[in-house]
Formats: sequence, C-alpha cells, structure tokens
Amino acid sequence: MKFLLLIALLLSSVVARAENLCPVNEDVAPDMRIAESDLTKERAEKAVEKVQGIVSGADSKYEWITVPNSLKIIEGYILKRDALNAEGVMAQYHKSQFCEFMKTQAWWYD
Repeated sequence: MKFLLLIALLLSSVVARAENLCPVNEDVAPDMRIAESDLTKERAEKAVEKVQGIVSGADSKYEWITVPNSLKIIEGYILKRDALNAEGVMAQYHKSQFCEFMKTQAWWYD
C-alpha cells in the first residue's frame, strides 16, 4: 500500500510539472511558438555551447537566427527554473516574469 502511495505521489508531481505555468500565446502561430516544454536544462546547455562555439570561432555552421534563438532558450529556461523553484513572496514575482517572457518573447526567429 505504501508503495502504491509513493508511486501516485511521484506521478502527480511529474504531471504537475508538465502543465504550463502560463497561458499559451495564441497570437503566435503554433510552428513559431516556443513551448514551455522547449525550455529545458539540456536545451539551454546545448544553446550555451552553440553560442560559445560561435563566439570563439570554433563553430562555423550557423545561420543568423542561431544566436537569437539560442539566447531565447537560455533566458526562457532560467526564468522558468526560477519560477518553478521560487518560494514565498518571490514565487509570484518569478512566475510573472516568466509569463511575461512567454507572452512577449517566446517565438522563434525563422
């Protein structure tokens, strides 16, 4: 019984984290919209590596949109992380900052 309760708690926390923190910006076409699920630590780390490679000159395979799109992933991930981890008085502030980003900047350059 305790095992089933533990499984249920773990699943509910995963589902809660999978839900969006902010409303989806329907003004941006679905194929141009950055989804909250795109803003992961792994993608942010890859974006940092890509930008570092471009800046250092080690990576010459990129288009003009690579840097601004990478920076959006990095910024969005940091804002999302802070919104998910903030507690107390700061929780609402960080969530509002993240939702403002999702409303005004969460779209891809194409």
